Amino acid sequence: GEEGRTPGHSNRVFSLKFHPTMRSVLVTGGWDNTLQIWDLRRGHAVRAIFGPHVCGDAVDIAQDGETILTGSWRVDKQLQLWDFRSERLMETIPWRTGASLAQPCMVYAAQFSKTGSRLIAAGGSGANEAKIFDRQGGSVVGNVLGLTRACYSVDFSNSGTMLAVAGGDGCVRIVNVSAC
Repeated sequence: GEEGRTPGHSNRVFSLKFHPTMRSVLVTGGWDNTLQIWDLRRGHAVRAIFGPHVCGDAVDIAQDGETILTGSWRVDKQLQLWDFRSERLMETIPWRTGASLAQPCMVYAAQFSKTGSRLIAAGGSGANEAKIFDRQGGSVVGNVLGLTRACYSVDFSNSGTMLAVAGGDGCVRIVNVSAC
């Protein structure tokens, strides 16, 4: 995309992340089906990506700054990876694989692991679950099932050995991910 000026968001903003290597850049996502890329030196959004329907803390940027992760509150194409520089969709990570007839999960929360951005955690409503995906191949390497209400928050520990999952049932679950 060409750098210029975008009008910014037209509706609620639910997630924002500072770029890990460009200290004056911020990426935001919300209900208006856009990601906005802000240059704080210019005081406004300079680029936009249309597509993700972000309804929670579901925007993240890989540690190398090259890939944006989005989680969307919809029944398909929930998890997507975007190229930061070109703003192009790189990959859609399938929530349901094979012949699974499981209830879809609309994503509220998504995050890269903090140690190399190899793992992705995401969770939401509908199926009321959280999953851990391996970026190489997009396979599911862990599940948090049995939540009675939606998952609204996920967070990897700084060491990358644990994942915290929380949601509408008021419980916080800690998952050992060192084996993933």
